[in-house]
Amino acid sequence: MTELQAKKPIRLSLADIVSDNWRIMAGYGVVVALAILPAALLRFLSGRYVLPEWGEASFPFVVFSVTIAFMIAMVRPLYLVAKRHPQPTRQLIEDVRLHWPTLLGMVVMLLAVPETLEAASRFKKLIPQIQPFYLDPLLVDLERQILGMDAWRYTHAVLGAGATRVIDVIYGLWHLVNIGLLCWICLSPNRRMQLQAGICYQLAWLGLGAVLATGMASVGPCFYEHFFGRDDFAPLMARLHEIGGSEGLHSLTAMQYLLASAGTDALGGGISAMPSLHVAIAVLALLVVRDQFPERTALKLLMWAYVAVIFVGSVHLGWHYALDGVVSAVGMLLIWAAVKAFLARLLGTSVPVAKRV
Repeated sequence: MTELQAKKPIRLSLADIVSDNWRIMAGYGVVVALAILPAALLRFLSGRYVLPEWGEASFPFVVFSVTIAFMIAMVRPLYLVAKRHPQPTRQLIEDVRLHWPTLLGMVVMLLAVPETLEAASRFKKLIPQIQPFYLDPLLVDLERQILGMDAWRYTHAVLGAGATRVIDVIYGLWHLVNIGLLCWICLSPNRRMQLQAGICYQLAWLGLGAVLATGMASVGPCFYEHFFGRDDFAPLMARLHEIGGSEGLHSLTAMQYLLASAGTDALGGGISAMPSLHVAIAVLALLVVRDQFPERTALKLLMWAYVAVIFVGSVHLGWHYALDGVVSAVGMLLIWAAVKAFLARLLGTSVPVAKRV
């Protein structure tokens, strides 16, 4: 960051700020709208549906986001103090003056995007009230017609117990990837990519994780017997329990948690299989890496491998049908292309990449 310089502050009027930045402001307005509208719709639906009761494990995503923002914001003051800067307070004021557009964009993202995630999570918990789970038998039959048998039988024929345990760990770490991607989106100084990735992230959770998940309400192989009273996937679940042994697999523990927390507002609760948000967010992370780091071939190959592991793992561990991942990947690609076209028309080519703070 630029250190304090002896120059007079540049004073801009509100008219100057708006005239120079109205396009980028409109982009962030879309981000804010995608946070406010779902929350308003939830409030409207609360008069018709019973929102889940507040669970003991509940923790608003926006509180988590603000906590991270506070911790990051403290880095600069601590750095100035550690370097024994002669005027740390004046330097911080100068930093804000020089970088306020970037900082404002970060603040908007840190408040709006987690709020969208919160709303999408609550919509997911409302699915059984809005649309009872119905699609699983159709998905099972369709998958068998296309593949000849259940997709999990192919993966377990190739992957043994050791590979299953590795996939289980990687699949469980998806939550860290999701949080890491969210943090990168909120804190990126590249405003065009920040808007591209941020709006796509919001639409993934709202469009795929709420709207499409409600219209195509399904529970996945792991809960098939519990909700439909059929043991089609009992061999798969028995196989997973056998591989997990006394310690168990992380996925099996998570499945028990979802069933136990059904009907509450517990963190990460709610059951939904079609489409797979695990696959959608993995694909989004790949698209971000591809466009943001085009020269880093190794990183792109790593992300391709990660998407493949998440897709295979979603089937192998009993969370999803193969079609869930296919629909998610295609949906995420369509969202990415649509948002990119929208921002190209809105921003043109004039939006600069801000200096790093």
